[in-house]
Amino acid sequence: MRGGATQDQAARELMWNLGAASHVAMYVLMAIAFLIFAWGLRRRIREWKAGKPTDESFAAWGRRALVLARETLLQNRTRGRFLPGLFHSLVFYSFGALFVTTLVVMADMDFGIPIYRGTVYLFFTILSDLAAALLLIGLAIAAARRYIARPRHLPEPKPADAVILGILAFLVLTGLLAEGARMRFHPDGDPWRAYAPIGALFSSMLAGLSPQAGRTLHFLTWWTHALGTFAMIALIPHTKFFHMLAIPANQYLSKQTPTGSLARVDIESLLAKEDAEFEVGVARCEQLTWKQRLDLDACIECGRCDEVCPAWATGQPLSPRRLIEDLKRMARAPGSPDRRDRALESPGAGASGAIAGSGEPAASVPQKPIIGVEGTVFSDPQFIWHCRTCHACQTDCPAAIRHVDLFVELRRAEVMMEGRIPADAGRALRALEAQGNPFGPQAARLEFVERLGIPVVEPGGETEILLWIGCVATYDPEKQKSVEDLVAILRHAGVPFGHLGRDETCCGDPARVLGDENLFQSTAKRTIEALQSRRFKTLLVSCPHGYNAFAHEYPGFGATFPVKHHSQLLAEWLAEGRLRAGERVEERVAYHDPCYLGRYQGLWEPPRRALRSLPGLQLREMRHRMDSSHCCGAGGGHYWMDLDSGDHRPYTRRVDEAVASGAGTIAVGCAFCQQMLVDGLKARDLEERLRVVDLATLVRRSLGI
Repeated sequence: MRGGATQDQAARELMWNLGAASHVAMYVLMAIAFLIFAWGLRRRIREWKAGKPTDESFAAWGRRALVLARETLLQNRTRGRFLPGLFHSLVFYSFGALFVTTLVVMADMDFGIPIYRGTVYLFFTILSDLAAALLLIGLAIAAARRYIARPRHLPEPKPADAVILGILAFLVLTGLLAEGARMRFHPDGDPWRAYAPIGALFSSMLAGLSPQAGRTLHFLTWWTHALGTFAMIALIPHTKFFHMLAIPANQYLSKQTPTGSLARVDIESLLAKEDAEFEVGVARCEQLTWKQRLDLDACIECGRCDEVCPAWATGQPLSPRRLIEDLKRMARAPGSPDRRDRALESPGAGASGAIAGSGEPAASVPQKPIIGVEGTVFSDPQFIWHCRTCHACQTDCPAAIRHVDLFVELRRAEVMMEGRIPADAGRALRALEAQGNPFGPQAARLEFVERLGIPVVEPGGETEILLWIGCVATYDPEKQKSVEDLVAILRHAGVPFGHLGRDETCCGDPARVLGDENLFQSTAKRTIEALQSRRFKTLLVSCPHGYNAFAHEYPGFGATFPVKHHSQLLAEWLAEGRLRAGERVEERVAYHDPCYLGRYQGLWEPPRRALRSLPGLQLREMRHRMDSSHCCGAGGGHYWMDLDSGDHRPYTRRVDEAVASGAGTIAVGCAFCQQMLVDGLKARDLEERLRVVDLATLVRRSLGI
């Protein structure tokens, strides 16, 4: 080190070659940039306020802070895919390091805090130099992926994408060039250049310049870098840069209620009003809540939702990304409420949660309905019906956007307000309303229960386990075998159990996901009344859709039940020794994760523990499993309607994965999945090679009963 300087004396002259005028001008321009930023942010917030209020509670700030730390700071979901996670982490953390370095310099230079000295100076010198290099690498990977590799799920590149990448790269390069010029042309040189190898590299590139030309270059590049930084700050609320604020906000305000619970209005109360005029669901953009509008702003069109969507992956006309992208464009179109609201907004609007909501649309003339708008995905009236409600998009979205919830709101408006629904689905709902289930007369349910010899628990009665069979397993002879096996296991365990008999009707899930909120609520209330009239320790279900309704929807009606899926019970009893699996099951078994058991309830391991407990059984995992599992295609009401086209369907894709695993048997824990996978075997002509069974069937075999 020149002059014998030690590390404790490490520092550099701040604002070298710039002068006092530049210092003043810098802060004037910075203030202007922040004013433009604030104006743009205010405009965005007013656009959100044009949305309707929401009844959601945004308390639980501690839990929300943990979500923010996990998803924003640790980039948990973003890192779920290697390459996107890599480049985004490089950009995010490098940008953060450069931002913190800038704050440290500002503290020393403008507030007189002598912090940017000694080892702290050397640390931030190394940190910022390394961050600049890694940021450039991250941007290069992002550009190569978007413009060269071009994964199928990414949308067509837009000019704004190139501008965003270009601005960031420009800021890094001008910053490094200014740093290199300072190192080479400062009168005292830089004795600490070894701590900034990237800056030193840029310095070496300027070796041929005269001192005067070098100082001029430093002055110009420093100001170019500063002006670019101020321009970026000003542009944040007006461009795709806004995701830096919208995504953390959306993550903080993310859904903290169970995955399977949906926002719901009290239909009975609405119908009791004298005028009986109400709106249910989302039919027009003006009916979007402020939180749904925030969802739209948080989307950066990364395509992750499309990548994991089972319908999109098999070539069906569904795109969760386009759902959000087109709604965003429609909500901001000329004449939309958020645009008109700027002139008409009342300063006395009410508030809901963290963001104020005006409650009523700002304009008296309603927008056109969303369904049918040309030039969007909604020009196809069947678009919203292709969703399986499997929750893959919503689970994988790094911006915490609620695609499934929005699909259901659109369906509610179509069914409840417009009376439109696919024909097959409409017939199923009419049957549910008329006879309590979508399949057949209630007498057939009671006949099946009597044939199995299951005791019927009458109102006021008591049992240890109340068995909820479910509609599909009751009315489909192929699925009745799994119920027979489960009943045999319960008898073998010697546990008292019973059934509601004629009082077991549909749980209401088909009406819920198909958008008939009135039918769902009336069905749920009837079922709650039947359940509350009996006493039991466990409500045992074999249908994940019923499990979700009991566990996460019925509490909204003030009813909480001790519900358990049969895979949980079997896993527990096998582990405790209450069931002793002695017979060998010499089979290679692939387990299919039902969406409503896995993503909705987080029950990945109980079925696998039960299967691993069976001697001789070889568990083969499919390529997509657990939280990355693919839907069978039955969800969202698709068990009752077939809208798909072509040879590739979600269930054939799932069967293909089972074949690739080397399994001879597909184990399921859902009657809906069982039927879809059987259809997949037929479509692939694999009925002689593979079979689909409920895991209760395999457990019964191993028990030797």
